[in-house]
Amino acid sequence: MKKNLLCFLLILLSVGLNAQIRGLIDLSLYRNTEFKGNAYFQGGLGIEVKAFKFLKPEFTTTYYYGSLEDYNKPDAAGNIISTSQLSAGALNFGFTPKICLSCGEYSAGDALLQILPIYNISRIEAQEKYTLINQNNPSLSKTEKKIVTEWQQSIGIGIGVDIILSDKNYDSLAVNLYYTGVNMGKALAQADRTQTRYDSRTLGFGMNYYLGFKKKKD
Repeated sequence: MKKNLLCFLLILLSVGLNAQIRGLIDLSLYRNTEFKGNAYFQGGLGIEVKAFKFLKPEFTTTYYYGSLEDYNKPDAAGNIISTSQLSAGALNFGFTPKICLSCGEYSAGDALLQILPIYNISRIEAQEKYTLINQNNPSLSKTEKKIVTEWQQSIGIGIGVDIILSDKNYDSLAVNLYYTGVNMGKALAQADRTQTRYDSRTLGFGMNYYLGFKKKKD
């Protein structure tokens, strides 16, 4: 896995040497009923490299995070005898050979359709905080933490519209629909003492803000 990460960084360096580059800010929300608020979040930074008019690869470093609903176990009388809190995060390195279906020159307000196949290398960490409550003296309750980490490779896909924001520079705002391949569920299941099965692969909605260079004057 570390070799794959090194190759990823070398590709990033070599591709970007003689190409037009834009920075990007990535914010996404993924719908999943197993998490608090029925969702988990992703945010990060990256660059877009204009290799050709129709091909603009993206390299991103993002972070996924979500926590599950707390589980409180009662006894026969309804008293809470233990609590469990589960959360997961993933540091993700993504490569997206973005395909643009419109190749013309753009003015403010113009938009182009983009297809986003995504290759991910992720370091996933899940954590359980388990508390066994002392009914006679809650201050003597015992808390244990369990942390599970793993490396994972995955494939995702997205489709969206990139809207040009200015005639003076190449700033734009993309609105995308994603299906993420990053699955934090295996690590969550290993951290959870009940061994419940989880799967965080799901649909999500995201926005990318691209910071571009100034356009050349005619």
